[in-house]
Amino acid sequence: MSTAIVKLRIENTYADGVEIVTTAIITVPTPRPTDLNEQTEWEYDHIFPQTGTGRTDGDAWYDVEIVESTVPELLGLTFEFGY
Repeated sequence: MSTAIVKLRIENTYADGVEIVTTAIITVPTPRPTDLNEQTEWEYDHIFPQTGTGRTDGDAWYDVEIVESTVPELLGLTFEFGY
């Protein structure tokens, strides 16, 4: 299985209006093209765990963008999680 090194820009937005932006550089298995056409286990297994800032109270949502990638097809992909 091939892998990609990606840099994520993560916007953590909380119900009280607080927004915290973080970045993460991770290695992920390269998804099959069909994995990118719909919300799949791939993004929950590899992207979602990078979200959050340790706040355990209140609702939150997360917007994630791949801003750098060793696999060009992944560059610019966005993901949304949460409420």
